[in-house]
Amino acid sequence: MRKILIVVLMLIATSVTWAASDAVFSLRGDSSLNADSVDVTDRKWRDGEGTVVRSYPQQPPLVPHSTEDYVITRDSNDCLICHDWQSELPGATKIGVSHFENRDGQALSSISPRRYFCNQCHVPQRDVEPLVLNVN
Repeated sequence: MRKILIVVLMLIATSVTWAASDAVFSLRGDSSLNADSVDVTDRKWRDGEGTVVRSYPQQPPLVPHSTEDYVITRDSNDCLICHDWQSELPGATKIGVSHFENRDGQALSSISPRRYFCNQCHVPQRDVEPLVLNVN
């Protein structure tokens, strides 16, 4: 019983000490947690420059244009307007054959439901400076 009492008192003392601490350390540095974030400077899309070089093997291709106004819902996918195999738009990369297979590798006649929401893997790439420099 005495050991339990000592443990409880230690927990209470630790909690009180921790709660009384005024210092909150953040990766943001000295900025207030309630301060508004700074707007990112607008950079140009890499339109017309072709495909964006991939950073690692098996990386989904990056999108070299804005997708901000694209609608991707259960019933509609604006990406397919240009990138579907039936589209005749020149220069638009067509959907890979892997997107027409189910998880067992069986071929499907239409795009697989698990590959339908393009923005789960494919993200737009802006031409901006890296947030953190690569130090070797």
